[in-house]
Amino acid sequence: MIKILDQDFTELNFFIKHQIPSKIFILVDENTHEYCLPTLLGNLETTVPFEIIEIEEGEQSKNINTAVQLWEILTEFSADRHSLLICLGGGVITDIGGFIASTYKRGIPFIYLPTTLLAMADAAVGGKTGIDHLFFKNLIGTFAEPKQIFLFADYLRTLPFPQLKSGFAEMLKHGLVAD
Repeated sequence: MIKILDQDFTELNFFIKHQIPSKIFILVDENTHEYCLPTLLGNLETTVPFEIIEIEEGEQSKNINTAVQLWEILTEFSADRHSLLICLGGGVITDIGGFIASTYKRGIPFIYLPTTLLAMADAAVGGKTGIDHLFFKNLIGTFAEPKQIFLFADYLRTLPFPQLKSGFAEMLKHGLVAD
């Protein structure tokens, strides 16, 4: 379920080749569009048509309005049950991306490429997806597992130190709870 990517993304390309998607959608926010997407696109080896979908960064984008916009974009670009959604980003992208994929056409395949340590340690794992509503975090959601989670450690180099600290704290919490 979790694979570590090498510098040429061999595992990801192998997965996509064998998944045989009809179309690929890559969900990013403003930050991952600038700092992480170029690496993904530079290593993606596929002839499958793809679309980039960008949302605003931050928790405020994890809401029903953004969800509706994403469903409309998928519909506009003729996404079908064999389309693949690649969620490239932190916890907001994995939460809303998993939610969108699990509810669009009663579920389309999706994968996570988490780009923050917190998302790698927590948000991308466990199958929890959701959006915020009425001032409540993750009030609306589903449990849906991605087909695969791919970790690319070099994405961590794009993060400011406070985000790394947050991820380390989450890892420590998991270690203490598991012990």
